[in-house]
Formats: sequence, C-alpha cells, structure tokens
Amino acid sequence: MKRLRIIHVLYRMGAGGTELALRRVVAGLDPERFENIICTVAPLSEDQEIPGTRLISLARKSRRTGSLVADLSRLFLREKPEVVHSRNWGAIEAVVAAKLTGVPRIIHSEHGRDITTMHGDPWRRRIFRRFCYAAADQIFAVSPELSEHYATQLGINAKKIAVIPNGVDTARFRFDTTRRATMRSRLGLHEDAILVGTVGRLDPVKDHATLLRAAEQLATRDPRIHVVILGDGPEAEILQTRVERSAALRSCVHLAGESSRPEDWLNAFDIFVLPSLSEGMSNTLLEAMATKLPCVVTRVGANPDLVVEDHTGFVVEARDASGIAERIRLLASDPRLRASFGRSARERVEKNFSLNHMLENYTRLYTAGETQHRLAHAALSRA
Repeated sequence: MKRLRIIHVLYRMGAGGTELALRRVVAGLDPERFENIICTVAPLSEDQEIPGTRLISLARKSRRTGSLVADLSRLFLREKPEVVHSRNWGAIEAVVAAKLTGVPRIIHSEHGRDITTMHGDPWRRRIFRRFCYAAADQIFAVSPELSEHYATQLGINAKKIAVIPNGVDTARFRFDTTRRATMRSRLGLHEDAILVGTVGRLDPVKDHATLLRAAEQLATRDPRIHVVILGDGPEAEILQTRVERSAALRSCVHLAGESSRPEDWLNAFDIFVLPSLSEGMSNTLLEAMATKLPCVVTRVGANPDLVVEDHTGFVVEARDASGIAERIRLLASDPRLRASFGRSARERVEKNFSLNHMLENYTRLYTAGETQHRLAHAALSRA
C-alpha cells in the first residue's frame, strides 16, 4: 500500500514545544502508512537528524528575506505530497504554496504565541492569516484558549478552529523512586531539601525573572527550598548575571542548562513551576504532571485547562512573584498535599493527554482527505 506523504513545514527545528510535539508525531505515526518529511525555513544544524524522517531546509537566514511561496511551491511540485501541514506564523505561507500547487490536503496549526504578538497581531498579519485559514482544509490549535484567541483576532467562529491537544509519553515520563534517589544524590541534596524546578527555553515569554523574584522571597523564609531552571536560550546570560548578583539567589538557584533527559530532572523535583507570560499547551507541564509533580502555573494559554486548582496544583496570575512564592511555600510545608496533587495530575494526564490519544487524533487528521477521496471515487463508480 502506498504510504501517505506528509510535508511538515515550520520555521526551525529547535528545542521548543512545537518542535518537540512534531518529533513525537513523526516518531509515533505508523511508518507503513505515513512518510514524513520535515521542511524548515531556517537553516538546519549540521548534526540535525530524526530517524525515519527526511529533513529539508529552505536555509533562510533572516525572517526578512521575502516571500517563501516560490521556494515552497517548487518543493511541493518536486515532492508531490498528499498532505502539507504548516505550523505557526513562520510557516503559514506553505498554505498558499500548497493551494497553488494542488496539494490534496492542506492543514495549518497554531501552537502558541511569541512575546511580541501575544496580545494581538498587526492588521496586515491578521488579513493574511485569515486568507490562509480560508484556503486551508483544516485549521486547529493545541488548546481551546488559543483557538478562541485567533477566532477573536480574525472575527471568525471559533468552531472553525479545531482543538487537538498535545500528548505526553506516560511510559517515559513517570515517577521513579530509583531515578529520584540517584538524581538527588548526584546533586548533593540534603534529605529534607525541597527542589522546585522548571523546564523550558530561556526566553522572555517564559518569564523566569518572576520565578527568581519568588525564589528571593522564599530564600529568607525556608532555607530548605532550592530552585533549578533547566533549559537554554537567549535569556541564559541575563538570568545567570541576575543570580550571581544576588546573595540570596546564589545560595538557592541553579541554572542547569539543557538536558536530553528531562525525565531524570523531573524525578528529582518536588514541585514544578511554569511562570510563563504566554503558552499554547506546554509539553513540559504535561511531562511534570505525568511524573506526579504538583504544579504552580500562571493563568495563560492552556495552563488552567491542565492544572485543576486545588486538585492538581495552583494557578496564579502572570508576573505574580508573591503568589508563586506563597503557593510554593504551602506545598513545601505539606508533603501529603504534594503527594495528593501529584497523583491527581498523573491520573488527569493518563485520561486526557496521553501520547496514544494525540497520535490517534493526528492519524484521523491526516487520513481524512483519503476517506473523502475514496467516498467520492465510490460515488462516481456507482453513477
């Protein structure tokens, strides 16, 4: 049986949530049914490789290098995909190129907002986005909040923007007492230490600065509490300087850099914090919940849809350092509450946000065009 050829288009293959979700999709789809090609706008790194997936790059080194439509059209004519799936604003021109070249099924999805447009897009961008949404066969977002956001921005019915949540590998991300003991021993933590952690790209939109302000408040009140920030990005040097200049932070905050095994770090944590100013649907939050961690998150994006207040964690307003500090202090002082929230978090992920559930949704998404084609062909045959 001929495999369905899908070209996934996105701006770059980095360490963000969009890229992580894409990696999970191409790794999880049935290789006997689907052929996956990833096309990036930005150059690929020399060592970039994804098993079983072909990588192509337009090698654009700047966002201000003109239209992508011609380059993408040539790619689609050469590769003849059955499906083109573009992600986020940086790749949305793939919708136009796919329409011009007669690609049978065109999909565009929204996975979040950057800090410059999290409150709204410029009017030219809104016009072009609305045009592309109309040209695509399917539009979806990873959370109800994101779907509502773009529907409101563009003046369209939110029902036209489907919701397909992210999913997490609950076999990889789970609580493991051996892994926890090993990691905490490696870190040299005292037995009663409370490790508060966050995982994510060090980007202004993730607002690690607010977490540092919360850590300063906690340093004088509970010396057991230590904070680990796992990740890398443009804010790394700024955050490191901030820590070094504060005696309180130097004693309790550790910038751990990027890790290929976040599941090890999550097992070392007692509490997970996500202080973002904007989110789509955070993969790292799902991973933390799957690891049975109580979570303190800001009221942005899908965070309130994932974290149920007083059941799996706490939700505070963005930039509320005192609110974050208070919830951390409460959880640090109550091990039974941490355990209860953690169990509930794991149950919620298993029920609603598993990787298998996400892959089933994507399989239906990509094969919908196939089904429609077969029905149309059968109708013509009967006529």
